[in-house]
Amino acid sequence: MAPHKTKSRTFARVSKRTISGTKTVYNRRKPKLGTCSVTGETLKGVPRVLPVKLRKMAISKKRPSRPFGGVLSSKASRIEIKARARKLEL
Repeated sequence: MAPHKTKSRTFARVSKRTISGTKTVYNRRKPKLGTCSVTGETLKGVPRVLPVKLRKMAISKKRPSRPFGGVLSSKASRIEIKARARKLEL
């Protein structure tokens, strides 16, 4: 019987050209782009890599080093920072 990864679409099927002919190689699919929890738009500066490669990356490469980096978009974080600053003034 065929292995599970050849039957399901969990793994992406890629045709590789070899000396003996073409072979089907099964690669893990990349995760979706990160999205903002408020606006729903895609996050800039967040890589679209597998968790194995993400583990090897430096923290500065994983997400933007600013408040709410990797969680909120720049527009939403700007609004949130202003709202928190105004709340402290009162």
